[in-house]
Amino acid sequence: MDKIVCIIIDSVGVKQFSFFEKMNSAWDSLGKPALSSVFPTVTSSAIVSIHFGLPPERHGIVGHKVWFQQLGTVVDTLKMASIKAPSTDRLVRSGIDVRVLLLENNLYRTLNDTGIVHFELMPSSIAKIGLSHVLGVEDTTLEFENLVDAFSTLRSILNKYAERKALINLYFDMTDVISHKYGPLSEEYRLTAHHIEEVFSHFLKHLNDNKVAFMFFSDHGQEEISKEKITNVLEEEAGSVAQYLKSPPGRSGRVVHFYVKDGKEDDVRGWVKEKVGENGLLMDFDEACRVFSLKPKGKFRSEIKSRMGDLLLVMNAGAELRFQRKEEKEKLIEEEWRGSHGSMTSNELLVPLLAARSDILKKLMGLN
Repeated sequence: MDKIVCIIIDSVGVKQFSFFEKMNSAWDSLGKPALSSVFPTVTSSAIVSIHFGLPPERHGIVGHKVWFQQLGTVVDTLKMASIKAPSTDRLVRSGIDVRVLLLENNLYRTLNDTGIVHFELMPSSIAKIGLSHVLGVEDTTLEFENLVDAFSTLRSILNKYAERKALINLYFDMTDVISHKYGPLSEEYRLTAHHIEEVFSHFLKHLNDNKVAFMFFSDHGQEEISKEKITNVLEEEAGSVAQYLKSPPGRSGRVVHFYVKDGKEDDVRGWVKEKVGENGLLMDFDEACRVFSLKPKGKFRSEIKSRMGDLLLVMNAGAELRFQRKEEKEKLIEEEWRGSHGSMTSNELLVPLLAARSDILKKLMGLN
C-alpha cells in the first residue's frame, strides 16, 4: 500500500456502528474486528494514544480536565486552558509550551525521516488549537468546513502526492456532539451517520487508486444516560467536599478525579457514598491501576497519580454525576444531554475497526 487513510469518527461504539449501514455490512463481512479504547474513555486521552501508540499512563494525558502539578491547576486538555481561565489556548497564549505535559513523545518525527507524507485533516473549529499543540501537528494540519470539503481536500492530497507514500488522518467530531445531546442510539445520531456514509460513499465510488487503504475507527463510544441515575450537585453542595480537596475535582466525562488532602480520604468517601450511592464505584489510584490494567512506568508513577487523582469515581451504566451552577436566566429551550462517556461500559470501550484496500471496500459496501 502506498497510502493509508485513517478516518477517525468521534463517539462510535460497536452498538452505534449499525447506523453506518454500508460500512457496517463491510465490517460484518470482515468478521467484526473491534478495538479497545483507553481509560478514561475520553477524546483527549484516546486521541493522543492513537497518535502516539501509547496508553494514557505512558503519554501523560490521563483525562479531560485533570491536575498538572507543573502548572498548579486543573487543565482542560481539549482547550489547553486552566479551568480558572477557560478560553481556548489560554496556556499557549501565555507562553507555555504545553508539550511539557507529555511524558513520552510520538512517532511523527520518525515519519519525517522516512519521506512519508503526513497530513491531519480536522474541522476548522478545532484545527491547530487546543490538543493539536500537544500532538505537535500544527504544520501538517489542513482544516475543513464540512463533510464535502473534507473529502474534496482528501482527494486533492491523493492527487497531488500520487507518487508518494502518505499517512493521512481525517477526524470528524459531529457524531460526538449529536450523541451527547440526543443520545448515542437516537434518530438524530442515525441521520448523522447516514450523512457521513453517503458523502464518503460518493468519494470512494469515484476513487480510481487501488493503492489506498482505509481504516475506520473511533476514539470511544457513548453511554445512554438514565434520568433516574443522574446525580445533580449544586455549587453549595460541592463546597462541602471542597474542604477535603487540594484542588477542584477533575473531570473526564463519567469519571471524576479527586485530589485529596492528607488524612481526608474517608471524608471524601463518605461524601461520595451519600451523593452517588450504588451509581458509581470509588477507588484509589492503586486499585484503579489493578482494575483497568494501567501500567505507568516506575519513574512516572507518582506523576501519573498526581494527575489522575488520589480517588477516582467511575460511574456505573447509565449514571452520571453533574456539578451545576444556578442559572441566572431562563433558557429559551431546555437541553437534556442524553449521552456521555469516560467510564468503561462495553459501548464506551469497544469501537469497530474497518480496514480494507479501496477496491475491496468498494465491493464490500456494494459501490461497484
